[in-house]
Amino acid sequence: MTESRHSEVEIAIYAALFGNLIIAILKLIAALNSGSSGMLAESAHSFADSGNQLILLIGVRLALRPPDRSHPFGYGKDRYFWTFMAAVLMFTVGATFSIFEGVRSLTGHEEVTQSGFNYIVLGAAAILEIVALTLALRATWPELKRSGLWRAVRQTKDPTRFIVVLEDSAALIGIGLAAAGLLLAQLFDFGAFDGIAAILIGLLLAAIALILGYESRSLLLGESVHLAIRDQLVAAIEGHPHVHDLIDLQTMHLGPEQVLIGIEVHLRDDMSTDAVERVVAEIEESVREIVPQADHLFVEAKPPVASS
Repeated sequence: MTESRHSEVEIAIYAALFGNLIIAILKLIAALNSGSSGMLAESAHSFADSGNQLILLIGVRLALRPPDRSHPFGYGKDRYFWTFMAAVLMFTVGATFSIFEGVRSLTGHEEVTQSGFNYIVLGAAAILEIVALTLALRATWPELKRSGLWRAVRQTKDPTRFIVVLEDSAALIGIGLAAAGLLLAQLFDFGAFDGIAAILIGLLLAAIALILGYESRSLLLGESVHLAIRDQLVAAIEGHPHVHDLIDLQTMHLGPEQVLIGIEVHLRDDMSTDAVERVVAEIEESVREIVPQADHLFVEAKPPVASS
């Protein structure tokens, strides 16, 4: 990741962290004042998001550590691990608590004390979330413009860049659900709407957590480069005039901007050692033109198998 892009991502995470902390405290005060399960669920939502942003910052920092003897390929996958932990936190704290609180409200038939402070807090929260979402979109806009949010999340090799977008988008939806639950409970004098809103907020958080967890798991297991990039690599290698055929091509992301590539090729007959070295160097150069972040590149050249 370039220095400017890395800075944009960190700014977006910091903005979301501090914004969510303020929002969480205000929502908690409003929830305790009114007894609203929807507001309490939204408070848990914001506290979980704050924890997520803190975890993401830890992951971003730890992933920058240089390689050492115990981790010769570096610590790039720390980013994926801490993103997975953020998804776990969102599910266990945010989603579980929100659904539990909603069910408790429905079964307990608790009354919600209507207060204008609830709507003031939700309005302020919406403004802060919009600001945080704008900063997150600025850091990810090129990919979002090219492929859209869902495809960008599915294809990204740096989930921290999109988790803030997903969280802030979910937060705005959650604010809308909480406001709708309060309003319907007030209009129909039926507090169950507030509990239903809390359950819906919990289900929303669970869905986001499962998406992030699945994507992080895939990257932790070792995702290859995109198929389109792999096709370019195959074409470049097989197109070299001294390559007889491509035996094997293996790629794996060790981090958002760190790729491991292993290549095995058969070369044509009657090549000197100097010629083989020159061909290997040319293959490496063509590969790095396609994948500049190929920090670890291994090319094994073999003579073609004699036909019987």
